[in-house]
Amino acid sequence: MNAPKSIRVLYVHNSADIYGASRSLLRLLPRIRERGFAPCVVLPEDGPLRRRIAELDVEVIIDPWLSVIDRASFRGLKLVWFGLRFPVSVFRLFRLIRTRGIGLVHTNTGVMPSPGLAARLAGVPHVWHVRDSFLEFRSLWKVYRRYITTFANRVLAVSNPIAGQFDGARNVSVVHNGVPMEEFPDVGPEEAAAVRSKHGLDGLPVVGCVGRIKLVRKGQETLVQAAGLLKERGIRAKYLFVGSPFPGNEDHLRTLQQMARDLGVEGNMVFTGEMADVRPAYAAMDVFVLPSGQPEPFGGVVLEAMALKRPVIATAIGGSLDQVEDGQTGFLVPPGDPAALAEKIAVLLQDPQRRKSMGDAGRQRLERLFSIEIMISRFEGVYRDLTGIK
Repeated sequence: MNAPKSIRVLYVHNSADIYGASRSLLRLLPRIRERGFAPCVVLPEDGPLRRRIAELDVEVIIDPWLSVIDRASFRGLKLVWFGLRFPVSVFRLFRLIRTRGIGLVHTNTGVMPSPGLAARLAGVPHVWHVRDSFLEFRSLWKVYRRYITTFANRVLAVSNPIAGQFDGARNVSVVHNGVPMEEFPDVGPEEAAAVRSKHGLDGLPVVGCVGRIKLVRKGQETLVQAAGLLKERGIRAKYLFVGSPFPGNEDHLRTLQQMARDLGVEGNMVFTGEMADVRPAYAAMDVFVLPSGQPEPFGGVVLEAMALKRPVIATAIGGSLDQVEDGQTGFLVPPGDPAALAEKIAVLLQDPQRRKSMGDAGRQRLERLFSIEIMISRFEGVYRDLTGIK
């Protein structure tokens, strides 16, 4: 029996940009509506995500007072401004919950403290969807962790390492992000060949990386260093970097390019910038690498590579521990260790059959554990439990 349309779910999201958490929200909204719930979304600003949600015929409310935590929030006057905004944000969300007849609030990232308190004051259940790694903040995290578990009926973490931040709190469980298989049909060889031709990748195996260019955080420098070590061993390959720096971080890209020149591998490095459709780029790769130096909560790029049957080498931190079955669908290596990364790249570059078997196993693991149907069913179960709908 479907939930009645009167059960409205208010989703609160921290930005209007398109990135991993917002893509997950876009996949969730139409499917949860099919299960009988009525979604509505609050964003702090206008932007690409608002337009994408509107295309789904889901109501979007822009509230510039929405209180969002970022690193700048704890600097000088920014902290004072955050403190002043917080009660206003709580009141505005409380009023929205009451006036719109909201039956459940779903906070879509861990960096928004106001929806939980607003939901508590309004007397409606609150689901806090945590996709963030906070352990680097130590003492501050101990306080915020208590706040999250106090003002959420359920805390849903995107991976076991993210759930582990909560030290076994009873209301915390894991719901992995799901990927719709129909978004990743097999890419034809002609599309992959077009990417190889356009970027001069023909003639050598291709090792690829997809994501924002950011030193240490995304770890692309470790892959460049590994390329230098492989060159010393006489192992030749091309290296495809898809993505661009955040505005203001352009020096990260220049540093990578200078590092490649210093190591003598500049001619084998290709930096494409952003690509509207990354599937042909994945298909052009023989090996996919996620070299992050800091934990990825549950990297969407790993799932995308698995969907397109690429073997994955990822650092053994964060959500990659849930995603990659070491030795079966790819390899896990220590972060910031170019020698270990180079060794596993060499193993795969020298064994085409192993690359294929790992890629096939990755797709099967994705279908078995990380499908969109599993994710939606888990959310539906939580929503029904909290709202009393059977």
